[in-house]
Amino acid sequence: MKRMVFILAFVFGVFFVSQAKNIDIQLDSPYFGNSTTTNVSNFLGKKPVLLIFFYPDCPPCEKEASIINKLYSEYKCKVNIVGISLSRDRYDIGDFIRDLKIKYPIWRIHSKDQLKYVGGILATPTIVILDKNGDIVAKCVGNRSYNFLKKQFDNLLKGEVKQCTK
Repeated sequence: MKRMVFILAFVFGVFFVSQAKNIDIQLDSPYFGNSTTTNVSNFLGKKPVLLIFFYPDCPPCEKEASIINKLYSEYKCKVNIVGISLSRDRYDIGDFIRDLKIKYPIWRIHSKDQLKYVGGILATPTIVILDKNGDIVAKCVGNRSYNFLKKQFDNLLKGEVKQCTK
């Protein structure tokens, strides 16, 4: 009986741990003539990950992009910062990158069905913060100030990130 309980506990434990780390979101290059693809899981492992979900023609997303640019310059060696466009339109994404002088990597979502791995995206911009193991530690919907996000980054690096609140 003890053996059966141990086996069940082990199986359920492995299942739930693997579910938490299963951020299987395929990404496509936003550039013409470039068929490169990657997966969010490729950014996990050595550093925490900040995913920014946005639409190129979203004014709050444009405002937040300048904040993320500044944070990217400060934290790029400590945190993987990845912009993910929910638009598949390469022209719009290209204009967004060029006009806002985006420094951090931008990818296109391959399929919006894959957003289920981060609990869905209800509004943009949405930031999802993953620890280096791939566990979602915070999800922020809407614009955030530079100071708020800087504090989240600092706490993330200390392992103390809390859910975002207004």
